[in-house]
Amino acid sequence: MAQTSAQKRMARLRNRRIKRRVKQFGWAGVLVAIGACLVHSPSGSTVQASTMSQPVDTTSAASDGVRQLNYLQTAMSAMKATPTGYAIHDWTVLDDEYHTEKQLETIAIQLEQEFDLTNAKVTTRSEQNETFYQVDGTWSGSTDVRMVLTSLQGEQASQQTTSTGDESVLTVTALGTAAGMNLFAQQYDTVEQMVAAVQGTPQMSAYLTGTLPTETDEAQANAIASTALASVHATTVEALRTQLETSLSGYSADPLTYIDTNGKRMDVQVAVHDDTYHHRTDVLVGTPIITTTY
Repeated sequence: MAQTSAQKRMARLRNRRIKRRVKQFGWAGVLVAIGACLVHSPSGSTVQASTMSQPVDTTSAASDGVRQLNYLQTAMSAMKATPTGYAIHDWTVLDDEYHTEKQLETIAIQLEQEFDLTNAKVTTRSEQNETFYQVDGTWSGSTDVRMVLTSLQGEQASQQTTSTGDESVLTVTALGTAAGMNLFAQQYDTVEQMVAAVQGTPQMSAYLTGTLPTETDEAQANAIASTALASVHATTVEALRTQLETSLSGYSADPLTYIDTNGKRMDVQVAVHDDTYHHRTDVLVGTPIITTTY
């Protein structure tokens, strides 16, 4: 399927964001930029992103948050891991305009009030062709929330690059502990709804973290990750195996979203890390991807 001009433009903008984030924040920034390839489809809508991914059709009466939590907990339980926390992440293109710091502040204040954040701390930065507004605060259940609004001004074409248009992006990340796991579904749905309230199309991802009490070798880690994928009826589409880390990506058609990777659909990722320092094994399971380092 050929890409439309809009899809090509979004791909170029995503590449530009990645280059900027690597320069400013290192590879941690890339994980935020990866959100550009996510596709999310609230019930009754159809969304398509530059990766050509399609929304998974669902008629389930359960909320998106409930469905995601049940799916992730099934995989975590299959690994016999003790849950330690969770993350909810959204990456959204707000519009194709360049906004001043004051304009970003207006959006941030609205979101901050809607989320009812406490102990909010604001960080702002204005550079050539880019404005940045970040809010860090605490949500219900002692959940840490970070909202980042970034507005990028278009660049003229040169001999090395093509021209790009203006764009404003919102990312929301909520990090909770196992003690607040009962809030996951509600918080997932709230992030989805609040992003829509500021005229954004939610592009959601989420993951759970957990631990096993002993270390694992490469073969054991692969078996653990494979068991997790099998528990949600996912087939492996990509794998990365090293002495300390094993990461398996799969597709099961059950989660709300998927992405395209090397021409294959992917909607679940499992990571197993042998923590030799603490003499334990850390595990993560996310859909459609894990948006953190491990």
